[in-house]
Amino acid sequence: MRILVKISGEALASGASGVFSDEAITQVVDQLLFLHSNNIDLAVVVGGGNIFRGSSSSDWNIERAEADNVGMLGTIVNGILLRAKFEAASNVPIRLMSAVDIPQIGEKYVRRRAKRHLEKRRIVILTGGIGEPYLTTDYPSVQRAVELGCETVLAVKNGIDAVYESDPAENPDARKFSSLTFEHAIKESLGFMDRAALVLAEQHDMKIRVLGFENQQAALEALKDGKIGTTVTRTGPISYH
Repeated sequence: MRILVKISGEALASGASGVFSDEAITQVVDQLLFLHSNNIDLAVVVGGGNIFRGSSSSDWNIERAEADNVGMLGTIVNGILLRAKFEAASNVPIRLMSAVDIPQIGEKYVRRRAKRHLEKRRIVILTGGIGEPYLTTDYPSVQRAVELGCETVLAVKNGIDAVYESDPAENPDARKFSSLTFEHAIKESLGFMDRAALVLAEQHDMKIRVLGFENQQAALEALKDGKIGTTVTRTGPISYH
């Protein structure tokens, strides 16, 4: 099985007063290594929201394109730290690739080269978004999954264990989806992933699973039986936990 894991930048900062949490990053690395040890090929797209968000451009009174450039560099910083933590924890070969040229730090993203790394059982960390502004890393996570022949996008969000019908922080009675369709998610503006990413996933029939890394086996269990988190598909049923 080959999957793409989308890690939000905030998931690397959970519980920390700064932009990083060693505990959170270690937990992410342990989960991904556990998946890899179960014969799953892994591509990883990492966000940069813990460092800077392009959507903050109006707050800083700067152009959105410039804010997105800062955000793309933030994903590279996160990717470097993830690579370092992987290498400290395991002998599994890691490759850092970027849509933005960083020749002294990592490889330029080339689809065929990335696929070859995966075929050789290397974990591939994908940074820099798609190298262009006006998109969050949600969209390239789906795009790269399609390009690399992945079966599923595993979306790991900070503080989110599934998709809810409304914000559980504001509505304690909000129901948690076990499964839903892209059409329903887009129509109801559920907001767990950008609309453009959901449209692309629907067009290519790419399954998305949304969950948190609450225990080491959570991701593997979600992939096997879908009882953890929320599974989003083009034609599946709408059901609740």
